[in-house]
Amino acid sequence: MRKEELEENETMSGHVFKNTAFLLLLTVLLVLASCKSSPDTNTIPPQFKGGNVGLEMYYLDGMPPAVIYDNGQLPFAIGLIISNVGEADVGPGTPNPFVEVSLTGINPVQFGVTEADLVQSLATELRGSKMNFDGQPIDGDITQVTFDGLSYLPDLFGTSPIAIRSNLCYDYQTFTTTQICIKNDVVETSGDVSICQARGEKIPQNSGGPVHITSLVQNPLNNNKIQVVFQIEHVGTGQIFARTEGEHCDYSVRNLRNKNVVDVIVRPLDDPNYRISCPRFKGSNQGSVVLLNGAPTQVTCTIENVGGSSVQVFQDWLDIELRYRYGQYIDQQILIQDTPQP
Repeated sequence: MRKEELEENETMSGHVFKNTAFLLLLTVLLVLASCKSSPDTNTIPPQFKGGNVGLEMYYLDGMPPAVIYDNGQLPFAIGLIISNVGEADVGPGTPNPFVEVSLTGINPVQFGVTEADLVQSLATELRGSKMNFDGQPIDGDITQVTFDGLSYLPDLFGTSPIAIRSNLCYDYQTFTTTQICIKNDVVETSGDVSICQARGEKIPQNSGGPVHITSLVQNPLNNNKIQVVFQIEHVGTGQIFARTEGEHCDYSVRNLRNKNVVDVIVRPLDDPNYRISCPRFKGSNQGSVVLLNGAPTQVTCTIENVGGSSVQVFQDWLDIELRYRYGQYIDQQILIQDTPQP
């Protein structure tokens, strides 16, 4: 073989070797990158149907009518449908018994009713939606609320539009569960990591409701103790209120104390060897937080092995419950027409 052919073959062999080495290196890098992803994020099936709404409210067709008449010439009613699209049960006999519907924007005297006639409490339980065993959602309950006997009594000079506001004020809960890693040693070995990772961000799953835990980060503090930091966030379109006696979802600027208050319960693990304490709650596992101006807020808690459990590493579920009162409303314009005098 000629010298030129040998040199050409050696050059081609060198290119083939370099290309093969590059492809092999690229494959290794891709495998390493995929290994960095937490196994917790991809293998956990959904625990809830989810969503950002608790109760939903809308008007029945023709209730109220688009046009009414003055001088009490046309009695009418306002009908509302209330649907529980979240995953907490509400109404009598449930953990969320307070559900109130009211009308504002009108003077009850002018419409032939009293103030008490414009307020109703839910009389029956509304069960929330659920996730079936096969992963299919089951719809929540629906009810109807009607305000009857309305009639515009004054005599108008001309035609005038008015806006009627329907308010919904109710107690609600959001349930959150997050798979965490319980570990008795701050040093993570490759064998431990193959079970779970004690350091990093976890993926909280929320039941349907307007307040969520949107992030949760876990870090080891020392042997037998880990720290979890979770963020509570308003994800709905209404207003959060405190679940206190006499609070009827007062939106006024004077009502500062009872706005954006969320009760938090970090439930103990299903193992008495582990204790949960949160400095913000004075060492307890439950307390209240205020979302200042509606902004997200963080809570830090520790999970400590106080019972001397010798289990080195395992996965568990951290369950957190959020309780709050929630206000929302819908408006409807109607036209009052002047009826000609005979």
